[in-house]
Formats: sequence, structure tokens, C-alpha cells
Amino acid sequence: MSSSDATTSVPACSMTAAGFVAPSEPDILAGVQADINAALGGNVNPALNTPQGQLATSETAIIGDCNDQLLALFNGFDPRNASGRMQDAIGYIYFMTRNTGESRADFEARREATVEANSSGTNASILGALLNLSGVTDAYVVDNPSDSDATIGGVTVPARSLFISVSGGSASDIGLAILQKKNPCSMTSGTSSVTVQDPNSAYGGNGPSYTFNYTAAADTPVYLAVTVANSTSVPSTALSDIQTAVIAAFNGTDGGGRARIGAELFASRFYAGIASLGAWARIVEITIGTSASPTGFTSQMSIAQRPVILADNITLTLV
Repeated sequence: MSSSDATTSVPACSMTAAGFVAPSEPDILAGVQADINAALGGNVNPALNTPQGQLATSETAIIGDCNDQLLALFNGFDPRNASGRMQDAIGYIYFMTRNTGESRADFEARREATVEANSSGTNASILGALLNLSGVTDAYVVDNPSDSDATIGGVTVPARSLFISVSGGSASDIGLAILQKKNPCSMTSGTSSVTVQDPNSAYGGNGPSYTFNYTAAADTPVYLAVTVANSTSVPSTALSDIQTAVIAAFNGTDGGGRARIGAELFASRFYAGIASLGAWARIVEITIGTSASPTGFTSQMSIAQRPVILADNITLTLV
């Protein structure tokens, strides 16, 4: 509570069950005008094109901006809304630092997944630990609990074993993460293997060694063919503009999700970014695939594939 005896007609902000609530700027303006009218003895012309009107407009803008900053601060405490420095601070609670080039959405997805790294014995535990390793850009973990081999996500997973797919990171770090998070006696499968020693201090430096299998996810080039209606308004930079928009959506730097291991990629994911380039970007069709001149509208990655894209893999046709 303020110790001042001063009063104001400007409505105050409030904290409710819904969080921080700020008054609307029209209500703020009305309050400021009432304060100015009272201060000048009444009968003040409230028109905004008068000197007092300009003062009221400026003060309203200042108060409104302050409220907006407070609202952003309060929203920043929510991991679903946090961005920038506030999101970095939330991540650091889990000893996470942002990888170079991840988007707000990508960082939050990684933070949510790595929370599981505090547990053990589940697929999510292993996945979270892997995603938190230095150099790891993506990972996928699935198990086959049946008594026979099974095809899962386009990959044959042996009976009663874990399939672990990782992009990036060192073999020793991956092996240690598996050792610390998987259930004892559970088998692992994959095309690579790594042997690590249990570092538990109880062994006095003479811990047992274990060999685990995993798969280094193969970088799989994705191709995109964009067809746009031709017109005199199509700029000379149309191709490069489209390539930039597609790469931003593909990597999730446009605020959406990025293309990941085992994902089904949709050509429609790229419509919004291209359409936002301008009225000239009248999309006729977008096709996607893993070979040049793609004809499909979706492309499925296996859980052993990480989709990647280059600007040269994005073409433009004007019709």
C-alpha cells in the first residue's frame, strides 16, 4: 500500500486467480483525463488534439507500456510462455543451457523432455538424459516388449530390447547416459556400440564395464518444391525469400516445432511462412520428399533418420 495521500482516477492493475490483469488503455486514458481535469480546476477540453490531450495521450502510453512490460514479466514465469532471458533462467533450474540456434518452442520441448532425466528406468528418462548431452541435437528412444522382433517406426527392433537413436554427441557420453537411466538387464539395440565403466564412487574406481548398442541417426536430406503463381509483383529475390522461410519453419525458428527424428513431415507446414512473404506469394502447390523433384505432400522419416534441409534442396516454379 502506498504511503502517499494522492489519489488517481487511473484504474490499477490487479493480481487475480487468472494472474496479472492490466486495465485497458481506453480506461487508462479516461482516468488520466479525469486527473488532468481535476488538477486544472475542471471544465478542461478533453480533445486529444489540445495540449492537455497530448499530455493525456503521452501519459497513457507510458502507463500502458509499463503494464505491458509487467505482463511480459509475469508471463515469463510460465514455461509455456517464457522466451529469451526468462526462458534461459527456467532452463537453468535444470542446469540446461540453450544450444546455438534452437527456437523458443524447441528449447521448451527440450526442457520438458529433460525434466524426465531426473527419473530413471523409463524410455523418457533415457531420452531426457540424451537430449541434455553436449552436442546432441535430437534423440529417439523406444522399446519392444514383445517376445519377437517388431518393426517400429520403420526399424526392426529385436524382442525385449530398447532401440536408441541419437544425432550428435560423443559415444562415451551416450553410453554413460544409457547406463545411468535404463533398467538393469534390459538389452539395447542399434548399429553402433560403446563400452563404458560404471563411475559410481562405491566401486572405488573399479566399477564394472557395460557395452550398449545405439544408432547414430542418419542425416536425411529433404527436398521441397514450391509452385507459385507468376505475376509482375513476384520479386527477383523470390527464391531466396522462400528458401529462408522454409528453413525457418523446418528448423522451428519461426516459433513452431522443428523437423525431428522419426517425424512425418507435411508440406502444409510451410504454407504460412511462404504466404507471409507478401501478396505476391500465391501458392499453387508445395510438395515434399527425400529425392529431388518431390511429388508427395508428406514425407515419413524412420526413427533412425534425422531430416535435414539445404537451401539448394528448395526449388521454385512460377506458373
